[in-house]
Amino acid sequence: MSHWMSYTSYSPYFDGGDMADDEVEFLRAIAEFQKRFGRRYPTWLEVLHVARCLGYRKVAAPVPIERPLPPRREKGTPKTPTGTD
Repeated sequence: MSHWMSYTSYSPYFDGGDMADDEVEFLRAIAEFQKRFGRRYPTWLEVLHVARCLGYRKVAAPVPIERPLPPRREKGTPKTPTGTD
């Protein structure tokens, strides 16, 4: 039997799977795109399309990327700057 059960092996229960709701939403949207269009490896343009379909828009000026991952939220802090989700 193949190692891959589907187009994505994403599971919220893996070690380090303590993701924010918006991160889980994005991963599930990518998985749905992969299944729907038979694209195991979507292009970056397709990934950007999925993000835009979720409602993401550029609203701030660009900043330099200084590290590979954004800083993680500390436990108990709001998910958004205003504290609303």
